[in-house]
Amino acid sequence: MKTHGLLAIVALTAGVTAALATGCEGESKLTVVLEEGATAPHVNLPAVPTLPPPPPARHSDGSFTVYGVRHEALRAPADYYSKQHRVHGFIVSAYVPRVAEGSRQGQICTQNDRCNEERPHIYIADTRNERDPQRLMMVTGYATFQYEIDDAKRAARNGPPPPPPPGAPPGLVRTIPTDFDEGAEVVVTGTLVRRAANGQADSNGLLEYVSHTTTTPAPPPPRGARR
Repeated sequence: MKTHGLLAIVALTAGVTAALATGCEGESKLTVVLEEGATAPHVNLPAVPTLPPPPPARHSDGSFTVYGVRHEALRAPADYYSKQHRVHGFIVSAYVPRVAEGSRQGQICTQNDRCNEERPHIYIADTRNERDPQRLMMVTGYATFQYEIDDAKRAARNGPPPPPPPGAPPGLVRTIPTDFDEGAEVVVTGTLVRRAANGQADSNGLLEYVSHTTTTPAPPPPRGARR
């Protein structure tokens, strides 16, 4: 019995060894040939795009760009939000409520129309033709209704508004802008917030109006522009 068991073990060992030898000898090999020169395959990859540099953070007069004030506020929110800043930009859009239906449909809302309008606001940007919503900054809080702006423009035709009384604290008398028109270049002083007191909001930050100066007035509207 011992002899038969020993022979069985020897036979099994020999079989395994033969199988391993056969497996090793049967391995496939991959031969890689590198072609060079004109016959070598070429991959056409697009050129690496050149991205324009971001705008500067400030202008030469010390006022922020739209990019600059948001970039700094993103890095240090507590140092910039709820504080006043001067931001220089172009007015690329001015909200004007229009009558939605009826005989005056499409015309600018008046006090008698009782339109369901948003609070007046404009959007400024670092370039005159900017249309990317992420690069626009809302300015609001300078009027409650459109008719107030219309009244202020009519009054401005008769001369500038009277100055505030002596000793009056800043902001006591609200001066409604009459030159917030598309294409104007302005420097707006306002409080950087995410939600204004009138309900307008932008998670990227907006300006609640305090004052402004116009460095370049808007070009005159084209003849026949809708009013």
